Amino acid sequence: MSVLAPGLLVAAPPLGDPNFDQSVVLLAAHGEDGAFGWVVNGPEVMSIAELLVRADITKDKLAVGGVVRVGGPVSPEQVWLVYPARHRFPNIDGQFEVGPSVVASASRQVLEEIAASQTPEGLFGIVGYAGWAPSQLENEIRAGAWLPTDIVPSLVFNEPREAIWQKAYEQIGATPMSFTAKTVGSA
Repeated sequence: MSVLAPGLLVAAPPLGDPNFDQSVVLLAAHGEDGAFGWVVNGPEVMSIAELLVRADITKDKLAVGGVVRVGGPVSPEQVWLVYPARHRFPNIDGQFEVGPSVVASASRQVLEEIAASQTPEGLFGIVGYAGWAPSQLENEIRAGAWLPTDIVPSLVFNEPREAIWQKAYEQIGATPMSFTAKTVGSA
């Protein structure tokens, strides 16, 4: 089995699952036990400022940047923070490098540090995650549902949410139409 993580999974059109239609998944783990990652271009559900209030870290909304997006259908009460590795917080456990230049954490200490100092450039939150049972992801890739590719930090952090899927195809050197089962002009 080839290991797909760290990497990105780009959804083929149409995937047929509303949780993953036109999504790009940051795949954090992949192995014999299955796979785990987050949709990085999911719908926005709140701001980081709102998250700090809901998590009882602050009473009032602070002037911090960043948004929280839906990261997948599993455990929607779980919150992860994703940010560039250059902004890793010193002396805080629970931060792990997902891939080149990308760090993720579910640590409350990271949220507290954000409230006390400043929001790292590129930071976004994710609620929930995407998970696959053993061999499930490989079968979905063979069926043409996903296109695996390398992590491109600028795609994860710098592109507007609405543009990430299209830009992922551009990074690969393809278009979404390249992966449809229908041939244009055939009867």
